Amino acid sequence: MFKKIVLPNGLRILTSPMKGTNTVTTLVMVGTGSDYENSKNNGISHFLEHMFFKGTKNRPKPLDVLRELDSIGSISNAFTSHEFTGYFIKAGKTFLDSSLDLLSDIYKNSLLKEEEVDRERQVIKEEIHRHNDTPTIYIWRIWERLLYGNQPAGWETLGPEKVLDSLMRKDFIHYFNTHYVSTNTAVIVAGSFGEDETIEKIKKYFSGIRTAKTGSPPPLLGGQKRPKLEIEYKETDQSHIIVGFHGLPAAHKDVFAMRLLAVITGGFWSARMFETIREKLGLAYNVRSSDESFSNRGYFVTYAGVDHSNAKKAIAAILKEYRKLADRGISQRELKLARNYVRGTSLIGMEASDAVADFIGIEEIVTGRPLTVEEVFSKIDKVTVEDVNRVAKKIFTERGLNMAVIGPYKEQKEFEKLLKL
Repeated sequence: MFKKIVLPNGLRILTSPMKGTNTVTTLVMVGTGSDYENSKNNGISHFLEHMFFKGTKNRPKPLDVLRELDSIGSISNAFTSHEFTGYFIKAGKTFLDSSLDLLSDIYKNSLLKEEEVDRERQVIKEEIHRHNDTPTIYIWRIWERLLYGNQPAGWETLGPEKVLDSLMRKDFIHYFNTHYVSTNTAVIVAGSFGEDETIEKIKKYFSGIRTAKTGSPPPLLGGQKRPKLEIEYKETDQSHIIVGFHGLPAAHKDVFAMRLLAVITGGFWSARMFETIREKLGLAYNVRSSDESFSNRGYFVTYAGVDHSNAKKAIAAILKEYRKLADRGISQRELKLARNYVRGTSLIGMEASDAVADFIGIEEIVTGRPLTVEEVFSKIDKVTVEDVNRVAKKIFTERGLNMAVIGPYKEQKEFEKLLKL
């Protein structure tokens, strides 16, 4: 359970007291990310996230911030996605005030010094290089580019290096003043704390933050009419493959049916893709299916890492399982198993205060109405076999089929022949 209040300035406060834990997680979520960027500042959301730890008016040096985080034995980090940016501190329950003080300080008072911008620019470039050198990460960059093309939804959150080189302090200040405002921000606290007094503390620490209207992301351009393929040539030990489709946005009435379909397709040990690709055919160690939903879009994928000699065989087997799901559907036994799996893994995950804060915070930013775990379970329990089968037929279509591949391949024709459902 959690409580949500909205202050007169639009700042949202969400609190979730938990029993049986000695930790408390404080998370500040801002409703901005790469979806809100343009071609001239792509990557600025993530870059700004880095800059928040480079000194404030009260803690002017980066080491001042880091030393204070260390002094309370905390786990802290930040993350940037297409639609949100988050900053969190997980600490012992006695350090809630320290967490609120530090997070409110970096939110309100970051210096964004020019010399720190120049220094951090190279750090982010090395982060980009690491992603590019890691096929299991880079394949997802190819996937989103293939799915959405040259628009913010298809752009890399880290941004291209040539854009990073052009960003100056004034660009960060403008972006900061535009998006880091009260109506676009939520403060989430989960763990061991007194609820009423914590709400008052949040009001105190986050008083005086900027109030302004924020812009909306550009409309999503879409409309796929035929299968699409993108191959990235790379001398790798494995071929890395994603085969998938456009899915459903987060608020869609069938989103829970899609999530259960993903579990049944390849979300656990006894799922269809795992049974076929790994257990029966022995083609992959790592094979899994998953779904992802944003406010205005979603996708459904199966990923596999296979030997180059088995790439086409694995793709054919994945497509065959998709066809079977679209044509024959799932069983009641599979649905029951998937429900119980989601329920069990959710309960395990929600034992940690940071997981609870993330769950509430992300849903608040993306949908505006986060559900309790009990509400999620209720919605999952209402999904029928017919619902899942209807969603499978809707999603698994040849015209919506997409495939991304990384491996030592220079010709696309042989892979294009496989793009049939």
